[in-house]
Amino acid sequence: MGMLKKDGYYKKQVICPNGMTFVTKCQMPTLGKSGKREPKLMPTSEKKAKQNLRRAAEKLYYLMLSNFFPGDYNLAFTYPAGTVLSSAGAKEIFGRFARLYTAYCRKMGYKPDYIYNTEVGKRGAVHHHVILHNHRDLEIIEELWSKAGGGSVQYRGNSKLRADYDWYDLAVYFVDRTKGGRQPDTHVKGERRYNTSHGLKRPKIVYEWIDADRWYKPRAPKGWYIVPDSIRSGADELTGGNFIKYLLRRLD
Repeated sequence: MGMLKKDGYYKKQVICPNGMTFVTKCQMPTLGKSGKREPKLMPTSEKKAKQNLRRAAEKLYYLMLSNFFPGDYNLAFTYPAGTVLSSAGAKEIFGRFARLYTAYCRKMGYKPDYIYNTEVGKRGAVHHHVILHNHRDLEIIEELWSKAGGGSVQYRGNSKLRADYDWYDLAVYFVDRTKGGRQPDTHVKGERRYNTSHGLKRPKIVYEWIDADRWYKPRAPKGWYIVPDSIRSGADELTGGNFIKYLLRRLD
């Protein structure tokens, strides 16, 4: 149970088209207070950067929940050793792959959905991280990537989306070019942190003000269940407000 001020709290529901709903309940400590206001403290640039990164990761996570499923591919597309490419050149090559992949999917009756980014590794090698539907067609994907001008497709033990829908860390990995501060930030201001195929489903976001001074342990509505281990709680670094987050899945 989270103890809140009498101001109440916001409930945010991210309703994804494929039967997933991500719920956030968040206290707003200063909302609605009367009387003399204390000077507003501007967040530090470091805190602001963390907030921007978190928002970008959450947006990507919601997009993943709306369009992909456990077992779908999480792959790394690389280039032959010694290849020297700019990010723009790599994106052009990936664009050729995307056109080939879309044509292949349409021929087979598959949805050509994908999300990818373009990164520069520690040694300067350009590569892409790519999320695709799993149609048991890895060999075809490798062939199309080679035909587009790429090198190999890396497939490892963690190359599929987890069965427990715990994909938030993967979303962070996609949007954080520093990889938690372990390497230089190669992100260009104003550049998209990731790109997507056309026609991806978008979640519906609903906000609700709850006039209550506390929230209780999350309970799933009838016909739904709370995804195990999805409940997270804490205090927001910028607002200081308590929050709780959890993922609901509709029963089949």
